[in-house]
Amino acid sequence: MIDPISAAWLAVAGVTLLGDPLVVVSIGIAAYLFGGRLRSGGRDRTREAMLLGLIAGALALTAALKTGLAITRPGGASTLPGSEGMGPVVESIYTWVVGPGGYAFPSGHATGAAVGWGGLAWVFADDDRRPLLVAGGAIVAIAASRVALGVHRPLEVSVGIGLGLTYLAVATRVAGTPRRTFALAGVIGTTSPLFVALDTDGLFAAGFALGGFVGWELLGAGRPSYRTSAIAIGGGLAVIGLFALRLELSQVALTLLAAGGGVAVVAAPLAVGNDRKNE
Repeated sequence: MIDPISAAWLAVAGVTLLGDPLVVVSIGIAAYLFGGRLRSGGRDRTREAMLLGLIAGALALTAALKTGLAITRPGGASTLPGSEGMGPVVESIYTWVVGPGGYAFPSGHATGAAVGWGGLAWVFADDDRRPLLVAGGAIVAIAASRVALGVHRPLEVSVGIGLGLTYLAVATRVAGTPRRTFALAGVIGTTSPLFVALDTDGLFAAGFALGGFVGWELLGAGRPSYRTSAIAIGGGLAVIGLFALRLELSQVALTLLAAGGGVAVVAAPLAVGNDRKNE
């Protein structure tokens, strides 16, 4: 039996889960696969694909900054509020959802929420402001939950939101196409280990961005670009070779799995549909 106070903290953890990297990536994938059923103005495959690249880029950038700055979490972050009133199983799930480990600055949940939920609103808003209001509420709620749970300071979530919204605004305007958005994410993910320690989230983001780039080049760009795809694949393998001595086998497997997932997610709907974009 969970006491009411612990149940309330579990609800807060449910809010924070909405900013978890896996959830944010899943949001992007769902928007790409099923967005046409939700968008009143019809499918915009370009924006939907760009959202995937934006999320990957935000994950890579956050991982690089966190590892590079190496700012520890607030004191007592490992002791989560309300955990004393939970059973061992519930407490382990609660701890896993909140994720009190790792570095603190900037908040990955706040950054991911700003790009993921903000990007989702950018895809679906059109002339309707309701998606923007929902996204804004979700971003603020996720950021507040991180502070309430004691795993972040207010400055860390504030910077995370600002970083995410800035990346979203700049990348959508400067990159402008799925191939460039995926390429930007891939560049951030593959070059950051030159300056900071390797990070699992960064490797996942780099692999997914590479796969997304290849998938779009093969099936989303109107005419398959095998040469560009081959160059991208070769470059990715070269980067893995460059950091081979610093990578564990599990990290190599994760990167390759993420790359394969990126290709599959981006290319599969295009392979069976006829809604390609000439980007």
